[in-house]
Order: sequence, then C-alpha cells, then structure tokens
Amino acid sequence: MAGLALLFGGALPSWAEVPDPATSTEARDEAKAPDATNCDDYAQPFDGESWCDPGVEDYDCDDIPQEYWPIQLVPGSDDPYGLDGDGDGWACGDPPGGGEEEPPAEEPPADEPGPCAHYADSAAWCSDTHGDYDCPDIDDAYKPIELFDAELDPFHLDRDSDAVGCETGEDDDGGTDDDDAGDDGAGAGAGGGTAAGGTADGDGEALPNTGAGDLAPLWLGAVALLAAGALLVMRRTAAQR
Repeated sequence: MAGLALLFGGALPSWAEVPDPATSTEARDEAKAPDATNCDDYAQPFDGESWCDPGVEDYDCDDIPQEYWPIQLVPGSDDPYGLDGDGDGWACGDPPGGGEEEPPAEEPPADEPGPCAHYADSAAWCSDTHGDYDCPDIDDAYKPIELFDAELDPFHLDRDSDAVGCETGEDDDGGTDDDDAGDDGAGAGAGGGTAAGGTADGDGEALPNTGAGDLAPLWLGAVALLAAGALLVMRRTAAQR
C-alpha cells in the first residue's frame, strides 16, 4: 500500500503539468505548421497582397491600412495580435453587413406654408412677399376667393366667415352695395323731408307752410269779405236816399 501511494503520489504532478490542447496557447502554437506565422491567423482579402509582415512583432488596428478593414480571423485562430476586441471573429471593425444599423437620417422639417397657401388657386394673384392684401388689391377676375378653412384667413378677406372672400358686392369694409344704396335713400329722404317740412335749424321743428297752393283759401276769404263790405255800403247808401 505504501508503495502504491508513493507511486501515485509521484505520478500526479506529472499529470498536472500536461497542457490542455483545447485551452493552451502554447499547445495551439505547437500544433501549427512549422513554417506558420502569426499572419496566418488572419485572412488576407486581396490575392498577392497582405497587410501583415511576419517580421513585425505586434500590430494595432491603427497600424493597418483601413482598406483591409474589417479583417476576418481564420477558424481556430487565437488572434495573436489581439485585434478582435469583441470576439466575433472579425478584427478592426464589424463584419460586413453586420453591426448596429444606423438610424435613418432625419428629414428636415417642412417649411411653414406662407399666407397665400390658405387660399384656393392663389398662385394667380397672391405672393407671400407682397404683404397684406385687401379685396381692392385683387383683380375682379379672381373673385370670389375660396378659403380652405374659414378660420385661417391671414388677409381677412372673408368678412362673414363662410370660407368665401371678396364676394360680389362686398367692399373692403365688409359693407355691400345694397347697404350703400340704402344709405343714399335714407339721405334723400332726409333731404326731401327738410325741403317739405322746411326745418330752419335742423332740430326737427317744422316751419309754417307758405306754399302758394295753400294761400287760395285766404284769397277767397278776402274776396268774400270785400264783397260783403261793398254790399253793406250799398245798402246804407240806399237807405239814406
């Protein structure tokens, strides 16, 4: 038993010193071809050309021209230069077509529409650089003017908010020709009343009517009075005789 213990006790250290071929770098190096170099751990993308010089002890990605990026490691490579930081089998960058997708470029915000855009067919008469428009500024050939939204009327052309601006008969103040005619009629009526009533100071008090047609009864009364007087004189003269 003691001999067996000594036998196994002396054998265990020799077993522990044997490297594991699956995990030992030294073992993999020994498994390589005798003439293999560190450059053989990396695929060369261009025939006859190489970025790797076996005589160079170490490489960083900055030492390698970017035209060779990304660099694929050959299967089983242990990345002797430590270029594959994330262990995905590709050094100095993400694999072609891989990696995170770049977000789509944001489209610039659309320009705010000018005031003319709120009126239908406004290109024929409206310019955003003109400033404000009034109905008299717009040719009658383009009237009435339709609005896309009655609440969006930057030029205030739609007085009655019915989505139609500069309607026929509507002036810039929002009045109509009928209103003007009514005002003229009212003025004429007032003038006629003054002439007929004969107001002197404009405070509404009427002067006496002195028209010639109204004097006829007075003339008749005067003639009748004279006739009666003459008749009375004639009777007194006859009585005295």
